[in-house]
Amino acid sequence: MQKVSLKKIYNLKKRSVGITSITAYDASFAKFFDNLGFDIILIGDSLGEVIKGEKDTHSVSLKEMIYHSKSVSDVVNKSYIIADLPKESCSSNKKILTDSIRLFENTKIDMIKIEFNEKNIDIIQKLNEKKIPVCCHLGLRPQLINRKSDFRIYGKTEKEKEKIIYNAVLAEKLGAKIILLECVSTTVVKELRHLLKIPIIGIGSGDSC
Repeated sequence: MQKVSLKKIYNLKKRSVGITSITAYDASFAKFFDNLGFDIILIGDSLGEVIKGEKDTHSVSLKEMIYHSKSVSDVVNKSYIIADLPKESCSSNKKILTDSIRLFENTKIDMIKIEFNEKNIDIIQKLNEKKIPVCCHLGLRPQLINRKSDFRIYGKTEKEKEKIIYNAVLAEKLGAKIILLECVSTTVVKELRHLLKIPIIGIGSGDSC
């Protein structure tokens, strides 16, 4: 089986075929998932909770993301690989750019995932200029969460719905290649499926992704 390309993922979207995606943090699980034929393997900063036992993702460093991304990407032969840019790398657009380049140069990943917000809108185009594809994360964004009450479904109110749709459409226009929706209402997901040409990956956002 050949390496999964972004073009193949877009073809799955075009033919309304489900895109399979799973998270891995180490070589053993990554190799197992790769052999099972998953389209996408994500190295998430959720390793802060899953691997380190922290209460959130906030303490994960770029060094740790490089370590785990290298462990995964060194053994994966087929799946498309996306890695999270950690919170510490997102303090400014300049740092997003420099740390994304470091993550790309030190691993064999295919795409960077950032938690999209009003402060990092301009970075997508700059990353594309450096040949770094971007996945934009919307809905529940763990790097921005400080309260347990923030762990909920997003897009239930009209205001939230409009904001998520606006940001998703904007991200696509700016050059994002994939949208990840975490804990977003099914109504919003269904609407975005028809509005966006780029693929949508869902985490806890229903079976319409």
